[in-house]
Amino acid sequence: MKRKVFLLAIVILLVLILTSCVIAPELTDRYLAEETVYNYWQAIINRQYVLAKLYCVIGGIWYNKVDEWEEYINTNSEDVCSMMMVYFDYKPTEVTGDTAVVYVRIIADKIVLPCNSDLHKKMDGMDIDVFEYETELIDRTYPSGYWALK
Repeated sequence: MKRKVFLLAIVILLVLILTSCVIAPELTDRYLAEETVYNYWQAIINRQYVLAKLYCVIGGIWYNKVDEWEEYINTNSEDVCSMMMVYFDYKPTEVTGDTAVVYVRIIADKIVLPCNSDLHKKMDGMDIDVFEYETELIDRTYPSGYWALK
């Protein structure tokens, strides 16, 4: 009887250990392309524009778009009382051969913060700009792995 209880306890412990294991995400082309786009936008959000360009084909559309976003963010963040935040989400990614298309929606919020300690002063409000992009990437290595925005 004690042996059965001991074996049952070991089996339950083993099941608990195995069910709590986390399996790393599969490194598919879709995942790698989405990760590249994510890193590109994170660099732009963090104002690391040189880093954002490293995820692009030199002289490509998205390489030049970094300068446009730098100007956009700087222009909309000039006021001391404003804050620029950029969010994004994905629509289903399409991978065909050595090209991938990641659909991205960028939502830029310009939140005007109250500057004065005067509590009766009303906030100016919030401006929201929504951008939807069809981001095309190319696989730069063979067999696969390094994606770059075109």
